[in-house]
Amino acid sequence: MSIISELFSEKNANVIIGILAFLTVLWLVIFAIPSLFVSLFNTILGNLILLGLVILTGMYNPIAAICIAIIFFILVRFSHMSSTTNVKT
Repeated sequence: MSIISELFSEKNANVIIGILAFLTVLWLVIFAIPSLFVSLFNTILGNLILLGLVILTGMYNPIAAICIAIIFFILVRFSHMSSTTNVKT
């Protein structure tokens, strides 16, 4: 119970609110403009934007950049797997 109380303590309130706001905006973009989300993983410019985001994050927090890079890699692989269709003839 102490871990949960520490997570939602007064000093972490801004971080929790920021994460929730970011996730809400991300959900709105994905819901309203799904082609924008898909184009991030299927175009060279989109991949460069994601790479730039990882590099800029790495300048401030290398561990967070590694985590973001792993998440982006998994999302790119899922995006490429879902774009190819397995048609049996």
